[in-house]
Amino acid sequence: MDRPLSNAPDRTDPGLAGPWGVAGSLIEIQDEARRRSLPLRIYLPDAPRLNGLVLFSHGLGGSRDGGQAWLSHWASHGIAAIAVQHPGSDLSLLGEGRSPLALRQAFRAAMSPQHLALRLDDLCFVLAAIGTHPDLPASLASAPGIGLCGHSFGAVTTQLLAGEQRPKHPARPVDQRVRAALALSPSAREPEQAPGLAQRFGTIQLPFMSLTGTRDDGMGLSDITTENRQLPFRHMAPGHKYLLVFDGGTHLDFAGQASDAEGSVFRLRRNPPPFSANLLAASTAFWLAHLADHRPSLDWLHTTLPQRLRPDDRFETR
Repeated sequence: MDRPLSNAPDRTDPGLAGPWGVAGSLIEIQDEARRRSLPLRIYLPDAPRLNGLVLFSHGLGGSRDGGQAWLSHWASHGIAAIAVQHPGSDLSLLGEGRSPLALRQAFRAAMSPQHLALRLDDLCFVLAAIGTHPDLPASLASAPGIGLCGHSFGAVTTQLLAGEQRPKHPARPVDQRVRAALALSPSAREPEQAPGLAQRFGTIQLPFMSLTGTRDDGMGLSDITTENRQLPFRHMAPGHKYLLVFDGGTHLDFAGQASDAEGSVFRLRRNPPPFSANLLAASTAFWLAHLADHRPSLDWLHTTLPQRLRPDDRFETR
């Protein structure tokens, strides 16, 4: 079904800013059962109706400030967003005056099944709070569909909530409101270990977009290659699966403006990467197609997007 967008008729390029203003707000919600406080950043467009809602999970050392470049753009196209901060694997890892070795050790410790389980519970709690929590805008519940999104360790969190199977993480039923997922710097570490990749990722039925780059090999942890980033896509069940590999794209190019604390430690390139416009366009069209049932956006992904990519960028579908 082709659902009319909450959009202006002259905005046809999803890579350009959309027609709607965006209101940002910072709140914290309490998960009393887990005694856990979750900082959130909310992006709410002033559109007459929403075209979707995206939950964003930051990478290791990140915060609710992560992903701003992407989330604010999507919101200008009528797609609201909630950026969730995960205590314990957030910017608290960066410490103050930690040496590079101490940072490496802190990151490795946080890359654990325990922290991943906490992150999954965080997102499930926020999903349950939509439409019920008094501190969240009531209009969020009117979104036609919800998307899951994350960068790096947040991408792993997204993969699991979308249906990836791992021995230490029992499968969770996918929330029926979740209609699509997008991973910035996805990964399949230790691909040779059981269960096989086809079993791990073959159960992901949702439309899924994977965004990575030819230099997206992590932040110096030496535990993942650019090829690993493409493995989830290659082993997912066919049907509305997309892989976009940007030539020269590094791991931090996909953070979407990390926090100032991260920038001071990792010396992030603060200017947009050269492929930023195409990343924004592809991801926006993906959300509009699969959250708002907008057929022209789906057609745009398959026809216009390949023509506007740079010669050494690569776009694949399954």
